[in-house]
Amino acid sequence: MVFLILAAALSLAQGPRPPNAEYTVGVQDRLAITVFGESDLTRVVTVDSDGTFDFPLIGRVKAVGLTARGIEQDVTSRLKNGYLVNPQVTIEVEAYRSQVVYVTGQVRTPGAVPLTGAMSVMEALARAGSPLPDAGPFIFINRRPTSSPEAASPVAPERVRMEELQSGRAQHIALNDGDTLFVPKAETFFVTGYVKNPGPLVFDGDVTVAKAISMAGGVAERGSRNRVRITRIVDGKQVVLKNVKLEDTVHPGDAVEVLPRFF
Repeated sequence: MVFLILAAALSLAQGPRPPNAEYTVGVQDRLAITVFGESDLTRVVTVDSDGTFDFPLIGRVKAVGLTARGIEQDVTSRLKNGYLVNPQVTIEVEAYRSQVVYVTGQVRTPGAVPLTGAMSVMEALARAGSPLPDAGPFIFINRRPTSSPEAASPVAPERVRMEELQSGRAQHIALNDGDTLFVPKAETFFVTGYVKNPGPLVFDGDVTVAKAISMAGGVAERGSRNRVRITRIVDGKQVVLKNVKLEDTVHPGDAVEVLPRFF
């Protein structure tokens, strides 16, 4: 019984593992180190430029490149070696200063955002003040180049739809140090003529004529789905496309006009 009570007390002292358990510590990160029952050894340290920090009794401790759990194991092992009988050590990252991602474009406070563990794209956007009302329906993720041979050629940015982020379907996307999130301004097109709700609409990157008409509320009573024309700017000149089919693709800036049906 005494053992169970003591074990429970130690568990409460250590607390649950933080969600950033897989975060790799870097230079200038601040670590909160707790040694249960040893107030002289409980402290906050900053990782020095050489990737280590100084700790009582055991001297310099390597931190850069390790997780908090890995540093815990090292400190625990070294304290056991002639200093404490059964040291209970917990380490948490108190301040993230070494790794950042950059959020640019249509957000309220663009700039560098500290990368805190397994941060999601939505968390990074929230730290940047969230997208503005005129933000587009998708974002681009530009990965920081690496020194590996596979990274010799440029990598195309990843495009992720905002609705996938909001629904949680894109939670698998991992952010790395130096990545850049770009939130573009929404592109628009117009639907005019015999539709129920004419006006500008947000271009989501995959719009057919049929979808454009649907987004505008559908064809009005006197309109014809088979009589549509598109006004488009090509090389700075206005071009009118006739005999448009429902499966044709709409471009940003297009004006899709639904014409009246023949009686």
